[in-house]
Amino acid sequence: MPNVSTYALIALALALPSCAHDARNVETTASPSVAPSASAAPAAQFGTWCHVIPLERSFCSVLVLPTPKATLRLAVQDTQARRERGLMGVRAVPAGEGMLFAFADGDGQHQFWMKDTLVPLDMIFVRSDGVVMAIAEKVAATKPGASDDRVARRNGEGRYVIELAAGEAERAGLDVGIRLAIPEIAAR
Repeated sequence: MPNVSTYALIALALALPSCAHDARNVETTASPSVAPSASAAPAAQFGTWCHVIPLERSFCSVLVLPTPKATLRLAVQDTQARRERGLMGVRAVPAGEGMLFAFADGDGQHQFWMKDTLVPLDMIFVRSDGVVMAIAEKVAATKPGASDDRVARRNGEGRYVIELAAGEAERAGLDVGIRLAIPEIAAR
């Protein structure tokens, strides 16, 4: 009679084909006591299904980021395809979770839109040195299939953009001018 671990291995083998394998997956933890330092530790090496929220159900790179009033868990979107997908189609974003979009071109102007984004969001634009440059709060959700001219857009400067559920930026104590301990993320 097969034991429990045999069933677990079979279930894992059946689940793996739906995810792309990516050996770069890491969970990164930024130290709350020393803002600019961070350490990386390997996470599960199963794939990069980073649009699934809550993160416990996804296989992706996760950044654990301390803020003045909370610790955030952010799915890292470090490729063009992942950045384009973002939170499209996600029906709920739990408190303390969201996404961090990393751009390869360094600090620059970036426009984000809410195409097929079903929940209102806060967007936090962060420079490569971790300084928060702008926060777009409570950006309206968009109904699926809405025409492009009816989709909310926000612009900001930075290398990173963090998306959280509406109201979470304030709850986490995020404000323009503070510095976050975001480690260097190799974006493509």
